[in-house]
Amino acid sequence: MARLDDGLSDAQAWALLAEQTSTRNLLAYGLRALRTAAFLETTRDPIMTMLSIGLEKLLKMALGLAHLAEHREWPPVAIFRDHWRHDLDTMLRETLDTLRAGLDRANHRPYVESLLDAVERDPVLVPLVAALSRYGRQGRFYNLDTLAESPQRGPSPEAMWSSVEQILLAHDEKLRTRLSAVTGRDAEAHEALIHQMEASTADSLQRLWDLIAMAGVQGMLGARGRGWGVDIDRDLVGRQIRA
Repeated sequence: MARLDDGLSDAQAWALLAEQTSTRNLLAYGLRALRTAAFLETTRDPIMTMLSIGLEKLLKMALGLAHLAEHREWPPVAIFRDHWRHDLDTMLRETLDTLRAGLDRANHRPYVESLLDAVERDPVLVPLVAALSRYGRQGRFYNLDTLAESPQRGPSPEAMWSSVEQILLAHDEKLRTRLSAVTGRDAEAHEALIHQMEASTADSLQRLWDLIAMAGVQGMLGARGRGWGVDIDRDLVGRQIRA
């Protein structure tokens, strides 16, 4: 592996490469499952598991690369453990702020800025990330804690996911029109509508993933981030699943 003069050791470079592969596959499998699940109620947990972990890895690497480009060292473990932890809400906000502040470093600023604007305008993204953050931090044990008679405070991940769907409907007139046209007896039309909503939800995360990858390619995350941006966005899932 060619050594870049950015302060990373060979061991760190290989660890970053392994994380790239892990992140890419977690996000790709999670989004694929979200787009194709026959019944979300029976697949929500594996979907939220893959997406919450994959998104956490993506954001931590993006923030880490930005720190590396500025300080020539990877962020210390205390930042990951004590500041970011598993808080996707904080990491999302800091990542978008970092990209906004670094637009002047992009090779083609107008293009990256248009992607960033679209992500920041997305009404679904923040509540969706909040649901995944809740799941990743504690919510995955919501029912187990209830069983142990130690119920968690706050809504369940399922309730937060349902709120995401309501926000999506509130901001998408076409979906609302389709919903009002669906009758109780038309199961096929209802199923098609649910799949469209799931696809729209997946699109929100895909736009964020594409933005971060492109920020790397455009040089906004340092020299090492260029290759990382190309690799992190590569979708290999189609060649790994048998039809």
